[in-house]
Amino acid sequence: MSNLQTRVITALVLGALVVGTLLTRSSMLWAALILAFCLAAVWEGQRLCGQTSFAARALGWTASVSLLGVLWLAVFSNHAVLGLLPVALLVVVTAFWLIVAPVQLSRHALPPASVFTRTVLLLLIGAAWLSAVLLQRLGMAYLVAVVVLTVVADVAGYFVGRAFGRRKLAAAISPGKTREGAAGGVTAAALWSAAAASYLGLAQSWVEVAMALLAGAALGCCAVMGDLWESLLKRQAGVKDSSQLLPGHGGVLDRIDAQLAVLPTATLLISLVKPIW
Repeated sequence: MSNLQTRVITALVLGALVVGTLLTRSSMLWAALILAFCLAAVWEGQRLCGQTSFAARALGWTASVSLLGVLWLAVFSNHAVLGLLPVALLVVVTAFWLIVAPVQLSRHALPPASVFTRTVLLLLIGAAWLSAVLLQRLGMAYLVAVVVLTVVADVAGYFVGRAFGRRKLAAAISPGKTREGAAGGVTAAALWSAAAASYLGLAQSWVEVAMALLAGAALGCCAVMGDLWESLLKRQAGVKDSSQLLPGHGGVLDRIDAQLAVLPTATLLISLVKPIW
């Protein structure tokens, strides 16, 4: 079987699984499916961060299961104190992408084995699970709008980069990316955000549409950073893919790298104009 056929079959199976779960409109079932993906991402993260000993893996799994378990309770219970956790986590993760990640990327300073990197990766995966569940509960259209934004940015970045790309964006991290391609992706994300916000009723005046454009551009930048951050992590770990769990596509982290940055940031932005919790 060719690599293209393998990629297509894997994509069709995953697509059917995701779409089928969403069509049930069951928040619990959707949360369980995303939890399975996140646990796979945790396993890949342990490999990338060099957690090979039994003690390190046990500690990592304990922390991961504890965080995801508390987040599950926070989402599906009405406990007042636990209800503050989702907000705090999304704020912390968004701040990481806006402040810390750009510094790490500019300095190529992302040691996989450090406690900081391991902790950050766990928080990023937890925040992605939380965001996917919250957006699905808010409405399938919100979830689709955010997820598709990264697809639009990626596709536009690819074709603009192929057609006009001349200057490398981060040659030492991802040689194929160009500044022109990144600009095309950010522009496409901004336009998609404005259109989606108008459709969802989040932007009705010209001022609100302009704000949606700015928010979309910011999310487009986050998508690029998420991609580069995971690429830098793999490069410094000395691997090409996070795993081979998804035949033809690499690992789960390889597929959700941009979503790790976009989902939490978008969820936090949406919560400013639409009650989520």
